[in-house]
Amino acid sequence: MSKIIVVSVRVASSDQPCTGGLAVAVDQLLKRQRTQGIWLGWNGQCDSQPDSLRTEDRGSYQAVTFSFTQEQYEQFYCGYANTCLWPAFHYRLDLMDFQTHHFQQYLEINRQIAAYLSQIADEDDLIWVHDYHLMPLAHFCREQGMQQAIGLFFHTPFPCPEILRSIPRYEQWLPMLRHYDQIGVQSRSDHSALTAALQTLAPPRTSDTQARAVHTDVYPISIDIDLIQALAKAPSWNDGNTPIEPVHGPDTIISVDRLDYTKGLAYRLRILDTLLRRYPTLHGQTTYVQIAPSTRSDIHDYQVMREELESLAGQINGQFATPGWSPVVYMNRAFPAGQLMRMLRRARVGFIAPLRDGMNLVAKEYIAAQDPDDPGVLVLSTFTGAAQSLQGGYLPVNPYDADASAHSLYQALNMSLEERRRRHQHLLMQLRRQDLGQWCEQFLHDLSASSGSNQAHSPLAELPAS
Repeated sequence: MSKIIVVSVRVASSDQPCTGGLAVAVDQLLKRQRTQGIWLGWNGQCDSQPDSLRTEDRGSYQAVTFSFTQEQYEQFYCGYANTCLWPAFHYRLDLMDFQTHHFQQYLEINRQIAAYLSQIADEDDLIWVHDYHLMPLAHFCREQGMQQAIGLFFHTPFPCPEILRSIPRYEQWLPMLRHYDQIGVQSRSDHSALTAALQTLAPPRTSDTQARAVHTDVYPISIDIDLIQALAKAPSWNDGNTPIEPVHGPDTIISVDRLDYTKGLAYRLRILDTLLRRYPTLHGQTTYVQIAPSTRSDIHDYQVMREELESLAGQINGQFATPGWSPVVYMNRAFPAGQLMRMLRRARVGFIAPLRDGMNLVAKEYIAAQDPDDPGVLVLSTFTGAAQSLQGGYLPVNPYDADASAHSLYQALNMSLEERRRRHQHLLMQLRRQDLGQWCEQFLHDLSASSGSNQAHSPLAELPAS
């Protein structure tokens, strides 16, 4: 029987809370499969002499992992992937840093992972690759002689051709996308950018005998609604080591993000500062809770950002705090999923305002976690895939506009119960139509169909999106 092999740059640890949309989605995806699947990726460890693949049985799936050397970690992960591709894919060309040897390592790691795949993949398996770290992977798999169905999903935004042209060596990896059978993106704008890039910057070439009739489409990633609701409604408990949940009452605004410059956390603190200056009646009542676990802490830009956020939070508390009340509660760590969902449920406002985001699953988790009898209000950046996949029900904001965003927060804090219920019902109904199971099943169905088409037709014709 065929199995599903999921490949991502990193496999989440079994004893740590998953942070980030990719890790959460892949873990839940594999747990839902009828047959045991495999999750292949880096284990997060660096060794001077990495050994062979390691296999961990996680019940519903197997985690197959490998180590990097310190040099591979610095050049591939911290280098080309996260100081060149990541900022560029989020339209931050000012933060992009390119080194030729980093790009060479990027290709070499993808070649190495393709070799690992060839060891564990059977002929009829479906291989689902995730995100920008592994864009060349299908190319190296085809070099290995692998003819399995291989699909790629971008959790990040996909940049427009004008941005792509600014990425050093894009002309080498972009044509490699044509070796996938299926490529999925989060939103219509991402799809337009992807198809434009393939057509104008990497058109089909008769000399590329491994190219496929790559099918592209939109697959907005989502969540397991029933699981989120069960976690949110579960009673609180404390094991003596976990701090009591800090979210209470109808005047709490909550944000949950990885510590990343694309999330616009400093912009949100400036919006909060504007809110408190403009609406002094909120003093002593409204608390902004920012949960921001660290990621990529070895990269300098992330270290600088953490220091900036701690300074801004301290300045706001220093300016407005009174005995017994601080306007900002800033926590630089992850929480267990159940505790996090209960905090989302208790907050009157979910403030999700990245500067750019492929989707942002926290926005959807906030909706699902709410008490339908007394729901909170979602305030959502228009620069997210979630804003494109959800039609109405939330308050849209431009995080670059502090005055207008502060007004939206004030509106959310003072919204009537009737209006909150109406908006929440509309949002929850949309989520029910696009949950995690539907996302997974649709992509895998289309991947299988695209692979079958590639077996029967010339690889040089671009398949239209369905």
